[in-house]
Amino acid sequence: MEALGPYILASSLVMLGMLVLLGVAYTIWSQLNMKKKRAYFKELHADLKLGQEVMFGGGIFGTVKEIDGDRVAVKVRSGAVLDVSRYAIQQIDR
Repeated sequence: MEALGPYILASSLVMLGMLVLLGVAYTIWSQLNMKKKRAYFKELHADLKLGQEVMFGGGIFGTVKEIDGDRVAVKVRSGAVLDVSRYAIQQIDR
């Protein structure tokens, strides 16, 4: 019976190489997606205007009533006005 040592070592190195390649590919793919998301949110927060219907973290919907720097007053259906961070807004319903 032949010694299996060289074959096990070779197959382990090939598997390690494949895992490294997959890790690099995943990292590049993730960075590209994050770049797109950053651009989307930068535009979304810059386009914020009074009277727009917005959805912010947690799926709460409301209407923008006041913008004061990084703070936004949002009126929800119950009539309450919530003071939230501009960066909590996830979507603008146009």
